[in-house]
This record gives sequence, C-alpha cells and structure tokens, in this order.
Amino acid sequence: MYQYPDMTKSLGDFKLRVEEGNFTDSEIVVMLGENGTGKTTFIRMLAGLTKADSEAQVPTLNVSYKPQKISPTFDGTVRQLLHKRIRDTYLHPQFMSDVTKPMMIEQLLDEDVKHLSGGELQRVALVMALGKPADIYLIDEPSAYLDSDQRIVAAKVIKRYILHAKKTAFIVEHDFIMATYLADRVRELSRL
Repeated sequence: MYQYPDMTKSLGDFKLRVEEGNFTDSEIVVMLGENGTGKTTFIRMLAGLTKADSEAQVPTLNVSYKPQKISPTFDGTVRQLLHKRIRDTYLHPQFMSDVTKPMMIEQLLDEDVKHLSGGELQRVALVMALGKPADIYLIDEPSAYLDSDQRIVAAKVIKRYILHAKKTAFIVEHDFIMATYLADRVRELSRL
C-alpha cells in the first residue's frame, strides 16, 4: 500500500486541499469534479511536476503521466515516436494485442505525428503512457477527443492493462460512463 500526505496548493484565488490518502496495486482511482476543482493539479503533485505549498513529501514512485493537453512536437512518424519512447514495450506481443491493436495504432504508424487529429493523437498518447514502465499511471482525461466507440475501447484497454500489470492508475475523467466503468474507487473534488 502506498500513501500520500495532506497537501495544499494555492494558485491565485484558488486553493486545493487534499487529505491524506492511500492506494494499492491493481487499483484505478478516478478523480471526478467540476472544472477548476484541482483534479489536474492533484495528479501533477503526485507526478512531482507541481510542488505542494507545504513540505509534504509525496512518495517517490516511477510515474507515467499523460497530460490533459497534448501538443504534438515530435518531428517524425508515429512509428518513429513509439520506437524512440517505448520501443521495448510497443514491440512486445502482449502489449500489441492488449493495447496497440485495440487502440488501432497500426493504421497510424506511418502518419506524421504533427498531422494527427485530436482523437488520433489521444490514442497515441494513451499507448505511450501505458507503454512506459511505471509504478503508477496518471492519466488526465483519456476520453478527450475520442468518439463514443473509441471511449469504450480506451476504457477497456486501460482497465485490462492496469489490472494485468498489477499497477495503480489515477484518472481524471469527465465522461461519467467511462469513469464508472474504470473506477475501483472515486475521489470527488469540490470547491472549498
């Protein structure tokens, strides 16, 4: 079991207060709440990308983080990107059958990353996030830019991967159906 401490973060007039909590392997914690309640800030604090106001120490874990906003900056094809960032994983037969194939990445392999649509980019980003070996997966809005069929596939892929790999995921999600399918536990954030 892993624990994180009480944490606060002030951003202008906004103040996020997170109570101490814990999580275990093979668990998906879905973060729900209105826009501006601190969901993204919380997972960025878990990732070590945003520092809490206090000296609270988040446990040092190997993290894979998929941000909410994805900016395609890689010069090259999807194949080159996957080969450069997650080569060993993306070529593994189990990963190909459990993640790459259902996410329909093979049809994008020769596409230029900078010319992908929002949904295509989201699918590639999810594959890259799951392909990075980690203790904890922090996935911010996996359903963004995906149509309803792709959302169902993405939810199944994420859930299967996290459970089979015996890892933990914190997922920020606004799609209630996807959140309900994914969640082993829900943390709801609200404004103070």
